[in-house]
Amino acid sequence: MSALVDQRAPLSQGKLFWLLQLAGWTGWMIVFGLRDAVWDQPAIFYLTLCLEAGAGFLLTCCLRLVYRKVGRAIRAWGARATAVLVASAVAALIWQPIKNYSQIEQLSEFEELYHFGASAYFVGVLSYSYAVFLGWSGLYFSLKLYLRLGEERRSRMLAEALSVDAQLKMLRYQINPHFLFNTLNAINSLLLVDEAARARVMIQRLSEFLRYSLEGDAAAKVTLEEELTSVRAYLEIESVRFEDRLTIELSIEAGLASCLVPSLILQPLVENAVKHGITQSEKPGTVLVSASRAENDLVLMVSDTGPGFAVDGNDASESGLGWKNTEQRLALQYGDQFVLARRARQGGGAEVVIKIPMSAEGT
Repeated sequence: MSALVDQRAPLSQGKLFWLLQLAGWTGWMIVFGLRDAVWDQPAIFYLTLCLEAGAGFLLTCCLRLVYRKVGRAIRAWGARATAVLVASAVAALIWQPIKNYSQIEQLSEFEELYHFGASAYFVGVLSYSYAVFLGWSGLYFSLKLYLRLGEERRSRMLAEALSVDAQLKMLRYQINPHFLFNTLNAINSLLLVDEAARARVMIQRLSEFLRYSLEGDAAAKVTLEEELTSVRAYLEIESVRFEDRLTIELSIEAGLASCLVPSLILQPLVENAVKHGITQSEKPGTVLVSASRAENDLVLMVSDTGPGFAVDGNDASESGLGWKNTEQRLALQYGDQFVLARRARQGGGAEVVIKIPMSAEGT
C-alpha cells in the first residue's frame, strides 16, 4: 500500500537553502553588473559588487542561524516578528558601511560624505539595505512555510498509506484462520453445552470486531470510545478461549471518550499483551487498558500480569511488526510530539504507554 505514495526523497532543506542562496546573490551581482555595464562604469566596479554580494551572502547566512535559534527558543509570533525586524536592522547596519566604503573609495567622494554627514548613511540603511534584508527574511520564511506545508502533505499521505497497510497487516496476522477457528470453535462449544446466550454474545462481539476492522476508515482518527469498543470486543472473544485465565479491565478517565486517536493504534499492543502476557503464563492473568490525562496529553496504557519482558532485550513486543508499525504511525501522525515506551509493571508483568497530544472530536 505504501507504493501508492511517491517515495522519491525531495531535495533537503539545507541543500535547497545553499542552492537558492548562491543563485540569489549571484543574480544580484548579475543585475547590478548589467546596470554598471550600461552606464559604462570601470571594471573595478565589478570587484566592488563581488565585495558587496559576498558580505550580503555572509550576513544572510548569519540571519539564518539567528532565525533557527529564535524559532527553537521563542514560540510567540509577536516576539519572533520583533526578532526578525531587529536582526534585519543589525544586518543592514553592518552591510551599509561596506557598501558605502567601497563606493566612496572608488568614486573618491569623501568630501561629499563629509558634506552630507551621517544622515545620508542612515537614509541608505533605511531606504535600501534594510529593505534588502527584510525582503530576504520574507523570502526565507515563505520558503520554509511552503516546504513545511509540502512535508505535512507528504506525511499525511504516508500516514494514510501506512494506516491502510497497518489494517491489512492486522487482518493478515490477527484475523487469520487460527484466530477465526478458535473463535468459531468456542462458539460451537457453547452451543453444545446449551449456552446459546453466551454464544450469541460471542457472535455479536466477533461481528463488531470484524465490522470495525473492515468497514472503518483506517486512515482517519476515531474517538477513544470507538477504539476501546473494538479492543473490548477482541478481548471478550479471547476471554472465551482462555476461560478463567483471562481477566479484562478497562479504565477510562472521565471526559476522555471523545478524544481522537489513530484507528487501530491499540490493537497490536493488546494482542501482544494477550500473546506474551497470558499465553506464556500458566497462571490466570489480567489485561488492563487505561486512558488518562496528563496536562494537555492523552496517556494510553496497555498492561498485563504475565511473565514480563524478556531479559535478553529481544522481546517480540519491541521487535515485532505490531510495535514497529505503531511507532511509525505515531511518528507520522505527531512528529516528535509523542511517547511510546515499554517497561516492567510493578507487581510483575509488562506495560506499554502511549502519550499523544490531546484532541477532541469536532476540534
